[in-house]
Amino acid sequence: MPAHAHLPVLLLPGMDGTGELLQPLANRLSARRPVQVVAYPDSEPRSYDELTAFVLQRAPPEPFAILGESFSGPIAIEIAATDRRVAGLILASSFARHPMPALSAGLARALDPRLVPRRVVEGALLGSAGTPDIKADLARVLARLPPRLIRARIAEVLGVDKRDRLRAVTCPMLYLRGRFDRLVRGKSRDEITFLQPGCEVQTFDAPHMLLETHPAEAAAAIDRFCTRLTWSGVSSAP
Repeated sequence: MPAHAHLPVLLLPGMDGTGELLQPLANRLSARRPVQVVAYPDSEPRSYDELTAFVLQRAPPEPFAILGESFSGPIAIEIAATDRRVAGLILASSFARHPMPALSAGLARALDPRLVPRRVVEGALLGSAGTPDIKADLARVLARLPPRLIRARIAEVLGVDKRDRLRAVTCPMLYLRGRFDRLVRGKSRDEITFLQPGCEVQTFDAPHMLLETHPAEAAAAIDRFCTRLTWSGVSSAP
């Protein structure tokens, strides 16, 4: 069996930070290659820089592919730009800088997550693809998160700009997008592909949470991308 068949994939979660919602994807992908899901600390808010250091401490010692979902895209970009172990970068429903228009960003800064109706959250994240099980899992995970943690992560998103770091990425890239994504629009994808013209784009008939609503299709796309990667020139150390 060729070595690339065993390339590990490091999965970084969306805004919830728990990694629990990525388990259906991880279960399917782990049948093909090693998978590690990183869960972020939820005791205290942490900046993007702090979360990047947290992920690096838990990354495999050997070459790996890294996937950043939504909130975690900037973390994955930073690691891919600086760590020679990264053989491939995958961004799912994500961005290099915050994806919101100025007016929406201002409203988001003042948002109290406790006041947002559940149906609005489900509509924004899941669209019409949310099954009762997915909706229940989403509600359970979000209910455990302190509102101040969500507000802090929103603030991190609104202040992030990793375009320069994205330019520094030299490994192959894959961008996964949902055709019906209501949160991260096509502008973010276009910005990424402008800065990285070689980035492959795969579009799903899916909402923002495409990894959760289409885990089988997403796992197949990720596995195909990783299978094509070569490790030449990739060091075993940062």
